[in-house]
Amino acid sequence: MNIRPSSTEVHRPAAAAKQLGKLFGIGVGPGAPDLLTLRAIEILKSIDVVCIPRSKADNDSLALTVAGKYIPATAEIMEVATPMTRDRQVLEAEWQRGAEKIAAKLTEGLNVAFITIGDAMLFSTYTYLLKKVCRLLPGIEVESVPGITSFAAAAAHLNTALAEGNEKLAIIPAVDDPGQLREVLRLFPNAVLMKVAGQYNEIVDVLTDMGLKDKAVYISRLGYPDQFVTDNLDSMRQEKRDYLSLILVKQGGL
Repeated sequence: MNIRPSSTEVHRPAAAAKQLGKLFGIGVGPGAPDLLTLRAIEILKSIDVVCIPRSKADNDSLALTVAGKYIPATAEIMEVATPMTRDRQVLEAEWQRGAEKIAAKLTEGLNVAFITIGDAMLFSTYTYLLKKVCRLLPGIEVESVPGITSFAAAAAHLNTALAEGNEKLAIIPAVDDPGQLREVLRLFPNAVLMKVAGQYNEIVDVLTDMGLKDKAVYISRLGYPDQFVTDNLDSMRQEKRDYLSLILVKQGGL
């Protein structure tokens, strides 16, 4: 009787797809390296890729300057262009390119951290990139790590409350029509005016007209070696003002 030998063919399972990396959005705080959260430091110490926003090719990344001491030498530093423009088409194109670069690293199984000054979820490029990365890689694991905001650090520096009890607090970017501040300041006794450098004189004019100039403080680059704080708002009218500037207004007095 003829007996056929058993087949020697080995059936191997298909190779498992490489696991996607994890995306972290990390707010590195207002400027001082010792104001990073413990969670942010823990992640940065073991990260594969650090993604940094870059507005100009010849400028150092502020976020990298703050967080650099915690990033291992083995980590790849990857830049994402964030041009200083309000042209939505230009911005959308750059955000898409940045998201594709991040998605490529995640697809390789690498963990990527996007670092940003202040808090990751407030006026941050990270939020735009996050949406686009999630469209490119549905189901990607994401962890967003909060950071100390510039205005929280400013209030702490001044030893003054942003708001007390049931007081209202407005946090707004004062970049469009400074005249619109009038309605906000009528409704809110406490206000944080962010991004004030561009139309600073017009903003101070509004505060002067409303009798609030003497109840406001200008703060620039808080946490950096060249930080500057003054309650003499008129003194800054002719001075060069840094992008990282804000004005705190407390109608009850600072």
